[in-house]
Amino acid sequence: MNLFDTLNEALTEEVVSKIAKLSDEEPAKTRKALDGIFYTLVAGLVRRTGSMMSVNMLFNQIQKGNQGGELIGDISSYLNKKEKLDNILKIGDGLISQIFPAYKSPLVSMIGIYAGIKKNSSTMYSSLAAPILIDAVSREMSTNKLDVDGLITFLSDHHEPLFKLVPEDLLEKMIPQLGLQELLSPKFSSAKRAVSVKPAAIKSKSNAEETIINKPSPTTPEPDNEEEESSTSPSSIKWVVVGLVAIVLLGGGYYWYKNYYEPSQGIQGEEQIEMDSSAIQPDTITKAIIDSVAIKDSLNAAMATPASSATEPTNTLEASLDTYISDKTKPVGQIFPMTNLAFIKGSQALDSKSESIIDALAALLNKYPKLQIQIQGHSNDAVGMDNKTMATKRAFAIKKRLLSKGITDTRIDAIGNSGSSNSADIKVVSK
Repeated sequence: MNLFDTLNEALTEEVVSKIAKLSDEEPAKTRKALDGIFYTLVAGLVRRTGSMMSVNMLFNQIQKGNQGGELIGDISSYLNKKEKLDNILKIGDGLISQIFPAYKSPLVSMIGIYAGIKKNSSTMYSSLAAPILIDAVSREMSTNKLDVDGLITFLSDHHEPLFKLVPEDLLEKMIPQLGLQELLSPKFSSAKRAVSVKPAAIKSKSNAEETIINKPSPTTPEPDNEEEESSTSPSSIKWVVVGLVAIVLLGGGYYWYKNYYEPSQGIQGEEQIEMDSSAIQPDTITKAIIDSVAIKDSLNAAMATPASSATEPTNTLEASLDTYISDKTKPVGQIFPMTNLAFIKGSQALDSKSESIIDALAALLNKYPKLQIQIQGHSNDAVGMDNKTMATKRAFAIKKRLLSKGITDTRIDAIGNSGSSNSADIKVVSK
């Protein structure tokens, strides 16, 4: 039995009606909200299977946060007593912070709009749904004696059913707002095995079109044989020849440069470090910059930058964040604008000067292992898409840079907020 079946079995009409009565909402809206929350949280669990470190943490968190199967087995008993309900809601708040970092605020907002319920109802449902879901996973782990690999397999098996069940209008909201785009990528795979879900899986398919996961064809050749054949194919030989020709050309060019060109130039002193802007190839620039206006602005900004600026502090964001995080009396939730960070006009590409800001932020995340952040992208100059989509892409561009520097995925959330600026903000979710 998968999680969707378990949850449907536990959330009977009687249970849903009790929850609706407690929050003064309509049962139909309550059902829609709870389903939406569970779809979203299951997606979050599936996403965490993409990293072995993340899924190990998840395994330990689930073991600590479960109710021994009692909650999922008898939800009504927790709803009938205020003390038990308050306790489980408190546990739910902690679980969302630990297992679904940076989810609560966008989740509450999204579900409120999606189901048409009040914000406090959405908050309550989220805090109730999290421990119910984790208790269901914990019971599965206990019943089937799942280790970490078993948990990966169990959660990965929910990838394809998830996108067949989740409604389109919810999918359009949950993917960008909660940073779940990677689940739609054909390249997404669990830490142990590949998952064959692709974006097309959102649409219904006939049985004849469905792909059987990890079931090799009897006629499929062994991987070793494929590698041996490819290594001796004409295509491989062609690329070897091309590589040898390239090496010869590079060697000849270097010899000409050192023996003819460089001596003819003489010693130019300090003038040698000046940049000849006419030597910049247009093709190279246009790959990084969207239009000619952006090219001109970028070059003018670079030429106007004083040489002494390299010795000045790269940004004040690091200092402000460091002071705030180290002060235990300051509550979480403060937002810090990334004022020195900039994107190429009309695109999600970061300019070269922003790298130092990314480095500083990565250093802070390494310095404070408990730090969790939400990157909030902004845009008012999108080209070829709406500003909200561009803002989301910009937030994920920053997140991708941080991931490349070794920061764990679960510590960074990314959302887009179209607005008046073209930069991004950092919200401290946990410290």
